[in-house]
Amino acid sequence: MRSSNQLSLLLGLLILYSCQKESKDEFYLPAEWEAQSGVICGIDDSASFEMAVHLSKEMKVYCFILDSTENSFKKKFKNVGASLDSIYFLTSPTDFDYAARDGLLFMKNGNGEKQLANFQWNSYGWYFEPTYKDYLAQDKNKREEYTKQYKRAFPFPVVTSSLVNEGGAIETNGKGTIVQVESVNMHRNPDMSRERQETELKKVLNAKKIIWLKEGSADDPFGWGTLIVQNYFGIGVRGHVDEFCRFVNENTILLTFPDSSEAEEDPVKKITLERMKINYEILKNATDQNGKPFTIVKMPVPDIDYMTFALDTANKSEEIKFLSQQILYDQKNFSIGDTVHFVPASSYVNFFITNKTIFQAKYWTEGKSETIKAKDEKAKEILQQYFPDRTVIQINPIQMNYRGGGLHCWTMQVPK
Repeated sequence: MRSSNQLSLLLGLLILYSCQKESKDEFYLPAEWEAQSGVICGIDDSASFEMAVHLSKEMKVYCFILDSTENSFKKKFKNVGASLDSIYFLTSPTDFDYAARDGLLFMKNGNGEKQLANFQWNSYGWYFEPTYKDYLAQDKNKREEYTKQYKRAFPFPVVTSSLVNEGGAIETNGKGTIVQVESVNMHRNPDMSRERQETELKKVLNAKKIIWLKEGSADDPFGWGTLIVQNYFGIGVRGHVDEFCRFVNENTILLTFPDSSEAEEDPVKKITLERMKINYEILKNATDQNGKPFTIVKMPVPDIDYMTFALDTANKSEEIKFLSQQILYDQKNFSIGDTVHFVPASSYVNFFITNKTIFQAKYWTEGKSETIKAKDEKAKEILQQYFPDRTVIQINPIQMNYRGGGLHCWTMQVPK
Protein backbone atom coordinates (compact mmCIF):
# COMPACT_ATOMS: atom_id res chain seq x y z
CA MET A 1 0.00 0.00 0.00
CA ARG A 2 1.42 3.33 -1.04
CA SER A 3 1.83 6.08 1.55
CA SER A 4 0.04 9.42 1.13
CA ASN A 5 3.43 11.02 0.37
CA GLN A 6 4.03 8.52 -2.45
CA LEU A 7 0.57 9.17 -3.88
CA SER A 8 1.12 12.94 -3.72
CA LEU A 9 4.46 12.58 -5.52
CA LEU A 10 2.90 10.38 -8.22
CA LEU A 11 0.04 12.84 -8.71
CA GLY A 12 2.52 15.71 -8.96
CA LEU A 13 4.56 13.86 -11.60
CA LEU A 14 1.42 13.10 -13.61
CA ILE A 15 0.37 16.77 -13.53
CA LEU A 16 3.88 17.87 -14.53
CA TYR A 17 3.93 15.37 -17.42
CA SER A 18 0.49 16.52 -18.55
CA CYS A 19 1.54 20.21 -18.49
CA GLN A 20 4.75 19.52 -20.39
CA LYS A 21 2.88 17.52 -23.04
CA GLU A 22 0.26 20.24 -23.43
CA SER A 23 2.99 22.88 -23.69
CA LYS A 24 4.82 20.91 -26.39
CA ASP A 25 1.62 20.38 -28.37
CA GLU A 26 0.52 24.01 -28.17
CA PHE A 27 1.18 26.09 -31.28
CA TYR A 28 2.49 29.61 -30.86
CA LEU A 29 3.69 32.53 -32.98
CA PRO A 30 7.49 32.36 -32.83
CA ALA A 31 9.75 35.37 -32.42
CA GLU A 32 11.59 36.37 -35.57
CA TRP A 33 14.99 35.60 -34.04
CA GLU A 34 14.08 31.93 -33.56
CA ALA A 35 15.60 29.37 -35.96
CA GLN A 36 14.36 29.59 -39.54
CA SER A 37 14.33 27.11 -42.41
CA GLY A 38 13.70 29.68 -45.10
CA VAL A 39 12.38 33.11 -46.06
CA ILE A 40 9.58 34.25 -48.36
CA CYS A 41 10.44 37.33 -50.44
CA GLY A 42 8.26 39.49 -52.62
CA ILE A 43 10.65 40.45 -55.44
CA ASP A 44 9.60 43.67 -57.10
CA ASP A 45 12.32 46.25 -56.54
CA SER A 46 16.10 46.57 -56.13
CA ALA A 47 16.07 46.31 -52.31
CA SER A 48 14.01 43.10 -52.19
CA PHE A 49 16.17 41.60 -54.95
CA GLU A 50 19.35 42.50 -53.05
CA MET A 51 17.97 40.86 -49.92
CA ALA A 52 17.09 37.70 -51.84
CA VAL A 53 20.63 37.46 -53.23
CA HIS A 54 22.12 37.66 -49.71
CA LEU A 55 19.55 35.22 -48.32
CA SER A 56 20.20 32.63 -51.05
CA LYS A 57 23.67 32.14 -49.59
CA GLU A 58 22.21 31.49 -46.14
CA MET A 59 18.96 29.52 -46.53
CA LYS A 60 16.05 28.65 -48.79
CA VAL A 61 14.41 31.67 -50.42
CA TYR A 62 10.86 31.45 -51.76
CA CYS A 63 10.26 34.21 -54.30
CA PHE A 64 6.74 35.27 -55.23
CA ILE A 65 6.81 36.28 -58.92
CA LEU A 66 4.67 36.35 -62.04
CA ASP A 67 5.05 33.06 -63.92
CA SER A 68 5.99 34.95 -67.09
CA THR A 69 9.07 36.40 -65.36
CA GLU A 70 10.64 33.19 -64.01
CA ASN A 71 13.31 32.78 -66.71
CA SER A 72 14.36 36.41 -66.58
CA PHE A 73 14.67 36.25 -62.78
CA LYS A 74 16.80 33.10 -63.01
CA LYS A 75 19.18 34.92 -65.36
CA LYS A 76 19.20 38.00 -63.17
CA PHE A 77 20.02 36.01 -60.02
CA LYS A 78 22.70 34.03 -61.84
CA ASN A 79 24.34 37.22 -63.14
CA VAL A 80 24.89 38.54 -59.61
CA GLY A 81 26.18 35.28 -58.14
CA ALA A 82 23.11 34.22 -56.17
CA SER A 83 22.87 30.59 -55.08
CA LEU A 84 20.22 29.31 -57.52
CA ASP A 85 20.02 25.96 -55.71
CA SER A 86 18.52 27.80 -52.74
CA ILE A 87 15.94 29.85 -54.68
CA TYR A 88 12.43 28.51 -55.19
CA PHE A 89 10.00 30.43 -57.37
CA LEU A 90 6.36 30.58 -56.31
CA THR A 91 4.81 31.57 -59.61
CA SER A 92 1.38 32.97 -60.26
CA PRO A 93 -0.48 34.10 -63.39
CA THR A 94 -1.43 37.29 -61.59
CA ASP A 95 0.71 39.68 -59.57
CA PHE A 96 -0.07 40.51 -55.96
CA ASP A 97 1.15 44.00 -55.15
CA TYR A 98 1.10 43.74 -51.38
CA ALA A 99 3.71 42.81 -48.86
CA ALA A 100 4.77 39.16 -48.37
CA ARG A 101 4.55 39.82 -44.62
CA ASP A 102 0.79 40.19 -44.91
CA GLY A 103 0.02 36.67 -46.10
CA LEU A 104 -0.53 33.69 -43.82
CA LEU A 105 1.40 33.49 -40.53
CA PHE A 106 3.57 30.54 -39.55
CA MET A 107 3.12 28.96 -36.14
CA LYS A 108 4.99 26.06 -34.55
CA ASN A 109 5.00 23.92 -31.42
CA GLY A 110 7.56 22.18 -29.25
CA ASN A 111 7.32 19.00 -31.32
CA GLY A 112 8.59 20.75 -34.44
CA GLU A 113 5.16 20.75 -36.08
CA LYS A 114 3.92 23.77 -38.08
CA GLN A 115 0.58 25.27 -38.88
CA LEU A 116 -0.63 28.38 -40.71
CA ALA A 117 -2.85 31.11 -39.28
CA ASN A 118 -5.09 32.61 -41.97
CA PHE A 119 -6.68 35.88 -40.90
CA GLN A 120 -9.37 37.59 -42.95
CA TRP A 121 -8.30 40.14 -45.56
CA ASN A 122 -9.91 43.40 -46.67
CA SER A 123 -7.02 44.99 -48.55
CA TYR A 124 -5.81 47.08 -45.60
CA GLY A 125 -9.35 48.38 -45.07
CA TRP A 126 -9.94 49.51 -48.66
CA TYR A 127 -12.91 47.14 -48.93
CA PHE A 128 -14.82 49.83 -47.03
CA GLU A 129 -14.14 52.40 -49.76
CA PRO A 130 -16.96 52.33 -52.38
CA THR A 131 -14.72 54.08 -54.92
CA TYR A 132 -12.55 50.99 -55.19
CA LYS A 133 -15.40 48.54 -55.93
CA ASP A 134 -14.03 47.29 -59.29
CA TYR A 135 -10.49 47.16 -57.96
CA LEU A 136 -11.54 45.14 -54.92
CA ALA A 137 -13.14 42.33 -56.94
CA GLN A 138 -9.84 41.93 -58.76
CA ASP A 139 -7.93 42.20 -55.49
CA LYS A 140 -9.97 39.38 -53.93
CA ASN A 141 -9.05 37.06 -56.81
CA LYS A 142 -5.37 37.99 -56.43
CA ARG A 143 -5.50 37.29 -52.73
CA GLU A 144 -7.00 33.86 -53.30
CA GLU A 145 -4.24 33.02 -55.77
CA TYR A 146 -1.62 34.26 -53.30
CA THR A 147 -3.07 32.09 -50.52
CA LYS A 148 -3.18 29.07 -52.84
CA GLN A 149 0.54 29.47 -53.61
CA TYR A 150 1.29 29.74 -49.90
CA LYS A 151 -0.58 26.54 -49.08
CA ARG A 152 0.99 24.69 -52.00
CA ALA A 153 4.52 25.56 -50.90
CA PHE A 154 3.80 24.97 -47.22
CA PRO A 155 1.19 22.19 -46.86
CA PHE A 156 0.63 22.63 -43.13
CA PRO A 157 -2.76 22.57 -41.35
CA VAL A 158 -4.53 25.94 -41.54
CA VAL A 159 -6.35 27.71 -38.71
CA THR A 160 -8.79 30.31 -40.03
CA SER A 161 -9.78 33.39 -38.06
CA SER A 162 -12.79 35.71 -38.27
CA LEU A 163 -10.48 38.65 -37.44
CA VAL A 164 -9.03 40.86 -40.17
CA ASN A 165 -5.32 41.20 -39.47
CA GLU A 166 -2.04 41.54 -41.35
CA GLY A 167 1.42 40.20 -40.54
CA GLY A 168 2.94 43.68 -40.48
CA ALA A 169 0.35 44.65 -37.87
CA ILE A 170 1.42 41.93 -35.39
CA GLU A 171 4.58 41.93 -33.27
CA THR A 172 5.47 39.13 -30.83
CA ASN A 173 8.18 38.32 -28.32
CA GLY A 174 7.71 34.59 -29.02
CA LYS A 175 6.60 33.96 -25.44
CA GLY A 176 2.94 34.82 -25.79
CA THR A 177 2.96 38.61 -25.74
CA ILE A 178 1.48 40.24 -28.85
CA VAL A 179 1.54 43.95 -29.73
CA GLN A 180 -1.34 45.38 -31.76
CA VAL A 181 -2.23 48.93 -32.85
CA GLU A 182 -5.72 50.31 -32.28
CA SER A 183 -5.66 52.62 -35.32
CA VAL A 184 -5.12 49.55 -37.53
CA ASN A 185 -7.21 46.85 -35.87
CA MET A 186 -10.29 48.94 -35.11
CA HIS A 187 -10.26 50.29 -38.67
CA ARG A 188 -10.07 46.77 -40.16
CA ASN A 189 -12.69 45.38 -37.76
CA PRO A 190 -15.20 48.17 -37.09
CA ASP A 191 -17.85 45.74 -35.84
CA MET A 192 -15.54 43.84 -33.49
CA SER A 193 -14.73 45.25 -30.05
CA ARG A 194 -11.20 45.21 -28.69
CA GLU A 195 -12.25 42.57 -26.17
CA ARG A 196 -13.57 40.29 -28.93
CA GLN A 197 -10.38 40.79 -30.91
CA GLU A 198 -8.32 39.82 -27.88
CA THR A 199 -10.38 36.65 -27.47
CA GLU A 200 -9.78 35.77 -31.12
CA LEU A 201 -6.02 36.44 -30.91
CA LYS A 202 -5.74 34.26 -27.83
CA LYS A 203 -7.70 31.48 -29.53
CA VAL A 204 -5.88 31.55 -32.90
CA LEU A 205 -2.33 32.49 -31.87
CA ASN A 206 -2.44 31.17 -28.30
CA ALA A 207 -1.47 34.65 -27.16
CA LYS A 208 -1.22 35.16 -23.41
CA LYS A 209 -1.01 38.94 -23.30
CA ILE A 210 -2.09 41.66 -25.77
CA ILE A 211 -0.59 45.15 -25.60
CA TRP A 212 -2.55 47.82 -27.47
CA LEU A 213 -0.69 50.84 -28.81
CA LYS A 214 -2.69 53.81 -30.08
CA GLU A 215 -1.31 54.97 -33.44
CA GLY A 216 1.66 54.43 -35.70
CA SER A 217 4.07 56.85 -37.37
CA ALA A 218 2.58 59.82 -39.20
CA ASP A 219 4.33 58.81 -42.44
CA ASP A 220 2.21 55.62 -42.52
CA PRO A 221 -1.27 57.09 -43.18
CA PHE A 222 -4.21 55.24 -44.69
CA GLY A 223 -4.45 55.06 -48.47
CA TRP A 224 -2.70 56.49 -51.52
CA GLY A 225 -1.71 60.14 -51.62
CA THR A 226 -3.29 60.78 -48.22
CA LEU A 227 -3.02 64.18 -46.55
CA ILE A 228 -0.91 63.93 -43.40
CA VAL A 229 -0.67 67.62 -42.44
CA GLN A 230 -0.50 70.98 -44.28
CA ASN A 231 0.70 70.04 -47.80
CA TYR A 232 2.46 66.80 -46.81
CA PHE A 233 1.05 63.60 -48.28
CA GLY A 234 1.91 59.93 -47.94
CA ILE A 235 0.93 56.36 -48.66
CA GLY A 236 0.39 53.73 -46.00
CA VAL A 237 -1.81 51.31 -44.11
CA ARG A 238 -2.74 53.39 -41.04
CA GLY A 239 0.07 52.43 -38.69
CA HIS A 240 1.57 48.94 -38.98
CA VAL A 241 3.49 48.09 -35.82
CA ASP A 242 6.57 46.89 -37.73
CA GLU A 243 7.14 50.46 -38.88
CA PHE A 244 7.69 51.81 -35.36
CA CYS A 245 7.79 49.19 -32.56
CA ARG A 246 9.78 45.93 -32.52
CA PHE A 247 10.96 43.33 -30.02
CA VAL A 248 14.69 42.52 -30.09
CA ASN A 249 14.38 40.00 -27.26
CA GLU A 250 11.48 38.88 -25.10
CA ASN A 251 11.70 41.94 -22.82
CA THR A 252 13.35 44.68 -24.92
CA ILE A 253 11.45 46.90 -27.38
CA LEU A 254 12.82 49.37 -29.93
CA LEU A 255 10.48 52.33 -30.43
CA THR A 256 10.74 54.96 -33.16
CA PHE A 257 11.23 58.31 -31.45
CA PRO A 258 12.06 61.63 -33.20
CA ASP A 259 13.92 64.13 -31.03
CA SER A 260 12.17 67.39 -30.15
CA SER A 261 14.44 69.62 -32.24
CA GLU A 262 13.78 67.77 -35.52
CA ALA A 263 10.08 67.56 -34.66
CA GLU A 264 9.99 71.36 -34.44
CA GLU A 265 11.33 71.64 -37.98
CA ASP A 266 9.28 68.87 -39.57
CA PRO A 267 5.47 68.80 -39.11
CA VAL A 268 5.30 65.08 -39.98
CA LYS A 269 7.91 64.14 -37.37
CA LYS A 270 6.12 66.36 -34.89
CA ILE A 271 2.96 64.26 -35.21
CA THR A 272 5.02 61.07 -34.95
CA LEU A 273 6.70 62.32 -31.78
CA GLU A 274 3.37 63.11 -30.11
CA ARG A 275 2.07 59.64 -30.97
CA MET A 276 5.22 57.91 -29.78
CA LYS A 277 5.08 59.74 -26.44
CA ILE A 278 1.68 58.11 -25.88
CA ASN A 279 2.94 54.70 -27.06
CA TYR A 280 5.99 55.02 -24.82
CA GLU A 281 3.81 55.56 -21.75
CA ILE A 282 1.69 52.53 -22.66
CA LEU A 283 4.78 50.34 -23.02
CA LYS A 284 6.40 51.73 -19.89
CA ASN A 285 3.36 50.75 -17.86
CA ALA A 286 2.87 47.39 -19.58
CA THR A 287 4.27 44.00 -18.62
CA ASP A 288 4.90 40.77 -20.50
CA GLN A 289 3.01 37.48 -20.14
CA ASN A 290 4.79 36.85 -16.82
CA GLY A 291 4.23 40.31 -15.37
CA LYS A 292 7.77 41.49 -16.12
CA PRO A 293 8.29 45.12 -17.31
CA PHE A 294 9.96 45.99 -20.62
CA THR A 295 13.16 47.82 -21.45
CA ILE A 296 12.26 50.45 -24.07
CA VAL A 297 14.97 51.79 -26.38
CA LYS A 298 14.32 54.89 -28.45
CA MET A 299 15.36 54.60 -32.09
CA PRO A 300 16.21 57.55 -34.35
CA VAL A 301 13.96 58.54 -37.24
CA PRO A 302 15.61 58.73 -40.69
CA ASP A 303 16.25 62.07 -42.38
CA ILE A 304 14.57 61.89 -45.77
CA ASP A 305 14.40 64.33 -48.66
CA TYR A 306 10.68 64.30 -49.37
CA MET A 307 9.53 64.31 -52.99
CA THR A 308 8.45 67.89 -53.66
CA PHE A 309 6.52 68.76 -56.82
CA ALA A 310 3.73 70.90 -58.25
CA LEU A 311 0.43 69.10 -58.81
CA ASP A 312 0.19 68.29 -62.50
CA THR A 313 -2.15 65.66 -63.99
CA ALA A 314 -0.42 65.89 -67.39
CA ASN A 315 3.15 65.50 -66.12
CA LYS A 316 5.52 63.31 -68.15
CA SER A 317 6.42 61.48 -64.95
CA GLU A 318 3.84 58.73 -64.42
CA GLU A 319 4.48 58.86 -60.68
CA ILE A 320 3.80 62.59 -60.38
CA LYS A 321 0.81 62.28 -62.71
CA PHE A 322 -0.70 59.47 -60.64
CA LEU A 323 -0.09 61.18 -57.29
CA SER A 324 -1.48 64.46 -58.60
CA GLN A 325 -4.65 62.74 -59.78
CA GLN A 326 -5.06 60.96 -56.46
CA ILE A 327 -4.45 64.06 -54.34
CA LEU A 328 -6.76 66.28 -56.40
CA TYR A 329 -9.49 63.63 -56.32
CA ASP A 330 -9.38 63.35 -52.54
CA GLN A 331 -8.50 66.92 -51.58
CA LYS A 332 -10.81 69.63 -52.89
CA ASN A 333 -8.75 72.42 -51.28
CA PHE A 334 -5.79 71.77 -53.60
CA SER A 335 -5.44 72.83 -57.24
CA ILE A 336 -3.19 72.23 -60.25
CA GLY A 337 0.13 73.96 -59.64
CA ASP A 338 0.05 73.76 -55.83
CA THR A 339 3.33 72.58 -54.31
CA VAL A 340 3.13 69.40 -52.23
CA HIS A 341 5.57 67.13 -50.40
CA PHE A 342 5.24 63.36 -50.73
CA VAL A 343 6.53 61.53 -47.64
CA PRO A 344 7.88 57.94 -47.84
CA ALA A 345 7.16 55.53 -44.96
CA SER A 346 10.79 55.43 -43.79
CA SER A 347 12.00 53.62 -40.67
CA TYR A 348 15.02 52.04 -39.03
CA VAL A 349 12.86 49.55 -37.10
CA ASN A 350 11.37 47.94 -40.20
CA PHE A 351 14.31 45.51 -40.12
CA PHE A 352 14.27 41.78 -40.87
CA ILE A 353 16.03 39.14 -38.74
CA THR A 354 17.35 35.82 -40.12
CA ASN A 355 19.54 33.07 -38.63
CA LYS A 356 22.80 34.90 -39.39
CA THR A 357 21.82 38.32 -40.67
CA ILE A 358 19.77 41.41 -39.95
CA PHE A 359 18.65 43.57 -42.86
CA GLN A 360 18.17 47.19 -41.86
CA ALA A 361 17.46 50.41 -43.73
CA LYS A 362 20.11 52.94 -44.67
CA TYR A 363 19.47 56.27 -46.36
CA TRP A 364 22.84 57.90 -46.92
CA THR A 365 24.18 57.94 -50.47
CA GLU A 366 27.10 59.83 -51.99
CA GLY A 367 26.49 63.57 -51.84
CA LYS A 368 23.89 63.47 -49.05
CA SER A 369 24.30 65.10 -45.65
CA GLU A 370 26.68 63.53 -43.12
CA THR A 371 23.90 63.72 -40.53
CA ILE A 372 22.00 61.11 -42.55
CA LYS A 373 25.08 58.89 -42.50
CA ALA A 374 25.48 59.38 -38.75
CA LYS A 375 21.86 58.33 -38.17
CA ASP A 376 22.33 55.22 -40.31
CA GLU A 377 25.37 54.28 -38.24
CA LYS A 378 23.61 54.99 -34.93
CA ALA A 379 20.65 52.80 -35.90
CA LYS A 380 22.99 49.98 -36.93
CA GLU A 381 24.96 50.29 -33.69
CA ILE A 382 21.79 49.96 -31.58
CA LEU A 383 20.64 46.89 -33.49
CA GLN A 384 24.06 45.24 -33.43
CA GLN A 385 24.15 45.62 -29.66
CA TYR A 386 21.19 43.23 -29.31
CA PHE A 387 22.34 40.80 -31.99
CA PRO A 388 26.13 40.57 -31.59
CA ASP A 389 26.31 37.18 -33.35
CA ARG A 390 24.48 38.36 -36.47
CA THR A 391 25.77 40.54 -39.31
CA VAL A 392 23.81 43.74 -39.88
CA ILE A 393 23.50 44.51 -43.59
CA GLN A 394 22.06 47.91 -44.44
CA ILE A 395 20.10 48.30 -47.67
CA ASN A 396 18.46 51.40 -49.11
CA PRO A 397 14.68 50.72 -49.11
CA ILE A 398 13.49 54.07 -50.48
CA GLN A 399 11.56 52.52 -53.39
CA MET A 400 9.70 50.33 -50.90
CA ASN A 401 9.14 53.32 -48.62
CA TYR A 402 7.46 55.27 -51.40
CA ARG A 403 5.05 52.33 -51.74
CA GLY A 404 4.22 52.42 -48.03
CA GLY A 405 6.49 49.69 -46.68
CA GLY A 406 10.04 48.53 -46.00
CA LEU A 407 12.40 45.56 -45.76
CA HIS A 408 10.37 43.72 -43.14
CA CYS A 409 7.13 44.19 -45.09
CA TRP A 410 8.42 42.36 -48.15
CA THR A 411 9.73 39.31 -46.27
CA MET A 412 8.30 36.52 -44.11
CA GLN A 413 10.33 33.99 -42.12
CA VAL A 414 9.56 30.28 -42.28
CA PRO A 415 10.30 28.77 -38.85
CA LYS A 416 12.46 25.67 -38.50
